[in-house]
Amino acid sequence: MRARAFIILLYMVLLPLIAVAQGNVASEGLTESLYRVRLARGSELNVLVSKRIGTNPEIAVLLFPGYPGILRLKEEAGSVTYKLAGNFLIRARRHLSSDKVFTVAVDCPADQWNACGDAYRSSNQHAADIADVITAIKSEYGARQVYIAGTSYGTVSTSFLAGLLGDKIDGAVHTATLTDPPRGVMAVGIPMASFDWSKAKVPQLFIHHRDDPCDTTRYSSIVARKRGIPLITVQGVINPRGSACEAFTAHGFVGRERVVMDAMHNWITERKLPAVVGEAE
Repeated sequence: MRARAFIILLYMVLLPLIAVAQGNVASEGLTESLYRVRLARGSELNVLVSKRIGTNPEIAVLLFPGYPGILRLKEEAGSVTYKLAGNFLIRARRHLSSDKVFTVAVDCPADQWNACGDAYRSSNQHAADIADVITAIKSEYGARQVYIAGTSYGTVSTSFLAGLLGDKIDGAVHTATLTDPPRGVMAVGIPMASFDWSKAKVPQLFIHHRDDPCDTTRYSSIVARKRGIPLITVQGVINPRGSACEAFTAHGFVGRERVVMDAMHNWITERKLPAVVGEAE
């Protein structure tokens, strides 16, 4: 029992240090700023804007991380802090940044920090809030084009926003898309069980790992339901760890971060569309 207690205590001590290390690596080569968007309805929504040092890109990609999608972005002692440092989109954002593209990690609005669930993500209010973010990013950071990208539970947002935002965005990328929501009182992602992405008018792209082990984001499901929307299949994994639906398995493209972000970047900027990326292990 003492050994187990020691291990738990050690984990609690090390976890914040691991998160800091991930954050430092994730921001390598970037200049970053926290921007507070004042929403038309009176609340606030924080975003983390990341640009490659020495560049002035004009394509913004709004990032919607996986569950619970609440970054709790804030500034403390002159540094920006946030949760979900290990999430695929957050830890790999530097690989998407270039002289053409910059990223905007999107938090949930302050009044949604206790939930930010299905009801909000599928709502017109969510679309209105993100429209306010887009207006701010264009005005304050010089964006001429705006894309949205989500992973896992974040694809609930990107899926609905692709249809609701209309010509306010130039396209949407859904990675490790939620297709098979769990059942039960506390289940999330329920609207995705019968979602039809083909109704959106903007260009869309799916990126999914062939061996995604998570039972809510099955590769076979996105293949069956994607209709005419293009799909990039990812292969290979390096040093997977954690449970099936966590960020450091094939579900979170562990070891394939750069490959996936390169594919996303090339589709956004040049509409390049390889059928498969990565090498099978």
